[in-house]
Amino acid sequence: MRIISWNCNGAFRCKFHTLEKFHADLWVIQECENPDYFLEKNICVPSENHIWCGDRKFKGLGIFGFNNYHLQKANFFSSQFKYILPVEVVSPNAEKFLLTGIWASLVKSNPDWNYIGQVCIFIEKYSSFFNSSSIFLGDFNSNMKWNHHHKKGHNYLHFLQLMKNIGMESVYHDLNNIQYGQEKISTSYFRRHPNHGFHIDYIFMNKNKIKNLRNFEILGINWLNYSDHVPLILDIPNE
Repeated sequence: MRIISWNCNGAFRCKFHTLEKFHADLWVIQECENPDYFLEKNICVPSENHIWCGDRKFKGLGIFGFNNYHLQKANFFSSQFKYILPVEVVSPNAEKFLLTGIWASLVKSNPDWNYIGQVCIFIEKYSSFFNSSSIFLGDFNSNMKWNHHHKKGHNYLHFLQLMKNIGMESVYHDLNNIQYGQEKISTSYFRRHPNHGFHIDYIFMNKNKIKNLRNFEILGINWLNYSDHVPLILDIPNE
């Protein structure tokens, strides 16, 4: 199974073709238009099914399924968490797992929910739904370097502890034995400048399953032609 996560920086209707060559089974796309808007423009993303959330049709969070991977919004999904999208995925072999797409954003009405804060609150509320097959991925808009910018109760360090409590680690950090905040590869570039990079996009999964991955890849700065973020690709052996 191949999964791609990418903050496309909007206008996905003009960019989705760049992902087709990877033949992924699942796309998790941040800053993506509502696929119904694609139809208004007579554009059809060639997925077999999709789920989208957001309050503006021009920019939300979309998950797209291909190759007989079927998606269903998890029954605990809450629009309170505007850009956190838990989806139950059923594989062609009828295996089920929970995939949670993340686009951690600014919440002007409640600073405690800003960026990683809302992810902390989401995990605290729904941690019982996640197991060793679950995956979290997307644009978390945070890094250990900025831990002090968030309230202590819901900062990046607390987020990492919550993930550890449910047996999850960042794939990049675990595979490369790198400490959080010491990343050598960037996933996002301020104003698309190649010298102003940050590591704020992640894939988290069960620590015991990371060692069995077929491939994990963070693509290069040539993607700055399309977005201020680069795609992450994950290949998981089929069970």
